[in-house]
Amino acid sequence: MKLFDFSSSTQRALMSGAVALAMSPTVFAHAHLISSVPAANAEAVAPADVIIHFTEPLEPAFSRITLADASGKSATPTASTVDHADARAMRLALPALTSGRYAVHWIAVAIDGHRTQGDFAFNVQ
Repeated sequence: MKLFDFSSSTQRALMSGAVALAMSPTVFAHAHLISSVPAANAEAVAPADVIIHFTEPLEPAFSRITLADASGKSATPTASTVDHADARAMRLALPALTSGRYAVHWIAVAIDGHRTQGDFAFNVQ
């Protein structure tokens, strides 16, 4: 006795749908970090901003970058922005930073609603 009795055309349709779903990269897309400036663990000389590039377009209302100094205090008075020309890039303008180690924390929400986050640090000479 069969649990399900699908016709062969129904089976083909179900299999085709499953393959299409599995092969579609945007169905379950998450925005992952591709690169950053300054890079993780970089020795930077007076960076003007932190720019992070992601694999997917970001939802500006829910994505952000924060920067903390070595004592854990916020080091930036302004909010980060998602680039209007390239929604896969996010930027945080920096004030003049003193020498030391800084921690970047980012939250990226892709336009499909999936959230990723991460941290990295860099040093200012």
